[in-house]
Amino acid sequence: MSTVVEKVDVVIVGARCAGTAAAVPLAQAGLTVVVLDKARFPSDTISTHVLVPNGVQELKFMGALPKILALNPSKSHYLTLHDGDVEITERYKPFCGIDYAICVPRDQQDAILVETAREAGAEVRERTNVEQVVWRDGRAVGVRCVSDGIEYEIQAELVVGADGRHSRIAAEVGAYTPYRASKNGRGFAFRYLDDPLGTDAPDALEIFRADGDQVLVLPSCPAGRTLVVNMTDAATIPDFRRDPDLYWQRMLDRNPMLKTRVGAATNLSKLRTTDDLSAYYRRSTGPGWALAGDAGHFKDPVTGNGMRDALKFGRLLGEAVATTLHDPVRLDAALRGWEAARDADTISTYHWGNRESRPGATSALTREVLRTFVGDDEPNLSDTFNRVRPIESVIHPGRLVTGLVNALRAPGADRRGILRELRVELPMEISLRRHRLLDGFRSTKPTATERPGWSLGPEPQAPSCRPAAEPQTEAAAEAESQTAQVSQ
Repeated sequence: MSTVVEKVDVVIVGARCAGTAAAVPLAQAGLTVVVLDKARFPSDTISTHVLVPNGVQELKFMGALPKILALNPSKSHYLTLHDGDVEITERYKPFCGIDYAICVPRDQQDAILVETAREAGAEVRERTNVEQVVWRDGRAVGVRCVSDGIEYEIQAELVVGADGRHSRIAAEVGAYTPYRASKNGRGFAFRYLDDPLGTDAPDALEIFRADGDQVLVLPSCPAGRTLVVNMTDAATIPDFRRDPDLYWQRMLDRNPMLKTRVGAATNLSKLRTTDDLSAYYRRSTGPGWALAGDAGHFKDPVTGNGMRDALKFGRLLGEAVATTLHDPVRLDAALRGWEAARDADTISTYHWGNRESRPGATSALTREVLRTFVGDDEPNLSDTFNRVRPIESVIHPGRLVTGLVNALRAPGADRRGILRELRVELPMEISLRRHRLLDGFRSTKPTATERPGWSLGPEPQAPSCRPAAEPQTEAAAEAESQTAQVSQ
C-alpha cells in the first residue's frame, strides 16, 4: 500500500455539525483545514433533527442558513406540551432576530453544512477511514487514514475528533471511557410522515406525554412533512424493531390526543430506533487534540440541544484555535478553557436529560409543577430548550413548592406517594445545583441524577496490522498540567 504524507494546520475527523462548524472559522482565518469523514454525503444519521432559535442562529453564524431555508422547512414559532389535562403553549424568545425552530432531515442538512465548510475554504474528504492518531513526544501531531486504497499520514498542529459517540479519536487519545456518565432508561423510535393537516399543521413543536411515552411532533422539510419521535421505555425498543407498525399503532392508542393529531398520516417512512443513549462527559482536550460534539459530550435527546451544542461549541472551538494554533502552550490553554466553557453551558441540560430519561408516566407532583406554566405564552418552559437560562432558574424552588402544595391539596391525592417521590427528587435538586455551582471543572463527584449501568459499547480498536498509538507520556501529563495553570 502506497503512503502519502502531507502537512496541514488542523485535521478534523467528522464532517457533520461539530466538525463543519469548527472548520468554518479556522478556514476563514486563513488556516489550512482538512475534514475527513467515512460517509459520502448526503448521508443520514439518527437524530432529533430539531434546532430551536438558539440553534438556528448557529446556522446563521456559520453561513449555512440561506441554503437551509431554501429547502422550505416549516418554521415553528411556538412550543406546546400536552400531558393529560395540562396544556402549555409558549412562543420562543428570539436570538439574533430568529424566533422560530426548524427540523430538517439530516441527510439534507449535513450536506449543506459540508458545502458551507468547503465554501469557507476547508477541504472536506469523504469516504475516508481514519485509523490512528500520530504522536510525537506525547503530543498529537496528525492522523493516519485510508481512502481508495491509499494510506495518508496527515500531519497537523491540532487533531479534532468530531466523530460521534463511538469516536475513534477518543479511543486513540485515551479518553473513550467517560469520567462521568448515566444510564438512559429511554429509547428512541422515529419516522417521517405526511402530516394529515398538511401545511395547516400547528405552528409549533409539539410534545405529547402519556402512559410513559414522550412523543415529539416536529413539522419538518418540506412544509407538510413531519417527524414523529417517541422517547419511550428502552425495554420496548426490541418490540418496535420486531413489528414496527404494530407497536407504532399501540403508541397511538395509548395517547388519544396524539392519535387525533397524526393517526391519519400517510406515506410513513421506515421506522428507525436506538437504545444507545447513555449520557456522558469525556475528557475532551489534551496536548494537540480536542473532542467536539458527541465525541466529547452527550445528553438525552429529549433536551433537543445536541445539534445546537455541536454547532455552537464547534464554532467556539474554531475561534479559540484560530488565534492560538502556532503556540502550543497558548493553544492547549485555549482548548482547556473551551472545554470548561462547554461544560458550564451544558451541565444543567445534562442533569435535566438524566431526570427526563427515567421511563414511567407523569407523576401527580410533576404534573402540578408543569401546571405552573399554564396560561402564559411568554417564554418560560421553552427557555429550557432555547437555553436562555439554566434549567434550575426556570423550574425554580418557587415553582417546585407551588407544585408540591397543589399536588398535596388535590382531591384524592396520594400524599404518602407524593412525599416518597419528594424524597427522591429533592436530592436531585440539591446535587445538580451543587455540581453546577461548586464542584468545578471535570468533577467526578457523583450526583443523584446519574444512574449506573451505562454503556457506550466496545472501544474502537486500531487495525491489528498497525503499531499501537504512542501512549500518553509523562511529558504529555506535564504539558496538560502546565495548560491547567495557564488557563486558570
